[in-house]
Amino acid sequence: MNHVLAKVALGESVTSPPPFQSLYDTGNTFSANLVKAIDFDPMRPWETPTKDFNFASMEADKENPARGINFASSGSGIIDKTSAIDQSVSITQQLMELMFVYGNLTATIGAWKTQLLFEKSTFFLCLGNNDINFFVMTGQKMEVNAYIDELIDSYNSTLRVLYNLGVRKFGIFGIPYVGCVPLVRVTVLTGECSKKANDMAIQFNDKLEKLLCDMMINFKGMVYSFANSYDVLKELMEHPKNYNLTNTIDACCGLGRFNAMSNCNPLAKLCKNRKEYLFWDIAHPTQYAASIIINKFQFGGPNYARPINWSKLASL
Repeated sequence: MNHVLAKVALGESVTSPPPFQSLYDTGNTFSANLVKAIDFDPMRPWETPTKDFNFASMEADKENPARGINFASSGSGIIDKTSAIDQSVSITQQLMELMFVYGNLTATIGAWKTQLLFEKSTFFLCLGNNDINFFVMTGQKMEVNAYIDELIDSYNSTLRVLYNLGVRKFGIFGIPYVGCVPLVRVTVLTGECSKKANDMAIQFNDKLEKLLCDMMINFKGMVYSFANSYDVLKELMEHPKNYNLTNTIDACCGLGRFNAMSNCNPLAKLCKNRKEYLFWDIAHPTQYAASIIINKFQFGGPNYARPINWSKLASL
């Protein structure tokens, strides 16, 4: 998904931003690695996103600087206790890493250039899927409304930290049609989607959009694009033939029921044609499906991304 997102947001020649952990070391090379990854040149015009993105272009990599850093960690959540379940890097730690980068950039290229870089950069956040998944799958006794409010409060705190660091452009993924991913479906006796998980996703997305709207009104210069992941994934599942998909239930790579009783590993069963599958593994789309999804966020109307799409957001 990061690979697709980088190309759509920043251009076909851009490769996936390197992980923060791959840049960091305790020696004297971190600052040099950081500047190379950011590729910040104040004399170079800020590039607009690609205008013609497709699956073929996504596979044509070029060795250009990434102009960005990836702090994401698979399995992390909005709240730190979710991240602890998968032993992933929590959002709290990710923010600390970003602050570390901010400090190093300030010392290396100066405060003004760092501030300009943060203002012009688009920050993408994809949080919440695992928070909902684990809540439903583990049978949490906490009242749903209270749990959703806890997630929104944590998201609010995260956005405020980023804004205070100078971030002004936010690309926000809503929670998708999460009750129908193989990871959740395999836990349901009938094999159907989890209505509880999907209802929680709708409730969360409504509150998150309101939070973003309120912030844009009250925080000077803040702009955002909310990706309607829920409706996009639902559309692919309900109308697969429109996208040349033949399987929207099973994972392409896995074992057991729905291929969702193990992660994708060397022992897993692999489908013959991944482009026909919506899901690659227990919870993530195939590369082909990801290209369709991100393309809708990039160029689609308000039913896919609002109040503006990602193409407009990145070009501001």
